[in-house]
Amino acid sequence: MNWRLKAAIQNAIALLPGPLSQRVYYAMQRRFGGLRSPAVEDKLRQGVEVAERVEANGATVVGARVLEVGTGRRLGLPLALWLQGAERVTTVDLNPYLRAELVHEDLLQMRDQRARVESLLGRRLVPGRLDALLALADGFSLERLCGTCAIDYRSPADAAALDLADGAIDLHVSYEVMEHIPGPVLEAILGEAARLLRPGGLAVHCIDLTDHFSHSDPGIGPLNFLRFGERGFRLLAGNGFMYMNRLQVDDYDAIWARTGLVVRERLAEPDPNVAAALAAGAIPLAPRFAGKPPGVLAVLRAWYVGAAGGDRR
Repeated sequence: MNWRLKAAIQNAIALLPGPLSQRVYYAMQRRFGGLRSPAVEDKLRQGVEVAERVEANGATVVGARVLEVGTGRRLGLPLALWLQGAERVTTVDLNPYLRAELVHEDLLQMRDQRARVESLLGRRLVPGRLDALLALADGFSLERLCGTCAIDYRSPADAAALDLADGAIDLHVSYEVMEHIPGPVLEAILGEAARLLRPGGLAVHCIDLTDHFSHSDPGIGPLNFLRFGERGFRLLAGNGFMYMNRLQVDDYDAIWARTGLVVRERLAEPDPNVAAALAAGAIPLAPRFAGKPPGVLAVLRAWYVGAAGGDRR
């Protein structure tokens, strides 16, 4: 879909009263958007990637108490982490987007594609847990699933001020959520992570730095949104359905440096084609971004792993 048309539709729906706006937007997504036939494998893969980054930094998902920031409409990441041995997953969202019907559809997909799920999770799949999960597909109940899989869903909940004790978690995670959070709020959330993580616990976060309109409009590039000034982009995409903070990796570096977390791993490789286009002046940039080097702006995806407390190496 043309991105300007999509933005106009989103802005129009956002003008409706809150609950009605959410219902209409969800119905539009189900009929025309990304929720027409969502693939559970995509969500499970996110959990595998998180587990890989945890292990690469000397820790494990097995037995971990996890906090996920940004539940969204499904429970793919919490389920993937539980299947890989997490003790429990608390997942929080500012807005109650979670939909039981989507979670049920994911379970049915997993049952139909069991061999694929087992292959994807591989050696990390805890024996018996997949059987226990798939048994919930018949007579589905979201409450029963959360009880069986040790998932504590909290919404509305402010990830910057949670009713959890100091050191209550081992892992603080998100996947393609940070880019939707304003910088000052994000800093507060990571500061809260520093409080909540036990000494040696890890904050593991994947960030998508691309223009999300480019995901559904092949006519624009991944940096299309950097051509607009603040006011112009706010008018185009300032609604809650497609808010993007447009922070770049140097901005994230500065935020992480102020949080009390020590970055143990930062994976942020520039895309060579995008970097070349930037260097040639082929991508127009608003003043906010024009002074940043191509090696910063060409990073389209980043992982940050931060350590808390006694693991400041």
